[in-house]
Amino acid sequence: MSRIALMLCLLAVPALADPAYYRVTGVAADDRLNVREAPDGDSADLGDLPHDVVGIEVFDRGESGKWGRIVWQEANGWVAMRFLEKYDYARIGNSPLPAGLLCGGTEPFWSIRFAETTAAYSDINSNNIALPLGDTLAPAGRPAFPAALRHRSEEAASLSIVRPLICSDGMSDRDYPYAVVLLIRTLQGEGFYEGCCWLPLEAGEH
Repeated sequence: MSRIALMLCLLAVPALADPAYYRVTGVAADDRLNVREAPDGDSADLGDLPHDVVGIEVFDRGESGKWGRIVWQEANGWVAMRFLEKYDYARIGNSPLPAGLLCGGTEPFWSIRFAETTAAYSDINSNNIALPLGDTLAPAGRPAFPAALRHRSEEAASLSIVRPLICSDGMSDRDYPYAVVLLIRTLQGEGFYEGCCWLPLEAGEH
């Protein structure tokens, strides 16, 4: 293989994510943790995290390792890792995925939010369906990913395959830490979608 062909192959490989979950620590009760525009304490302040918030999904690290990238509003932000500590988050069934994970896509718009033992699906056609968790699976010979989640009720069944992969929704400036493929069957028919997933901060707070 020529050097140019090899470079093209490498460029085509999607960037992997490595999501981990944290709580704020070491911040006074009357203070807040800044979310920065870049991995630099002098960059613009995009907003703030409460001193006791949990469920912060860090999916990338700056070159120094001192900053973590998070989904923040309509873009991404950076937080200082020295004010974060890992915590034991609730998971979806036996998978490594966090309860509260929200997945969705555009054109057409759809979403599915996963709790520990249920999922809630909705789409542009006004389908709003609650689905109990059937089981979770990992590929043979692999410890965790991609994670397959199967949900089923009397009116619908779904299979979601989620992998840690930098993902774009094609509409905002945000990157997300997971990519998903969803197959769903309802009384109205079948759907086959792809999209992105993340743990919204409000999901991790509870």
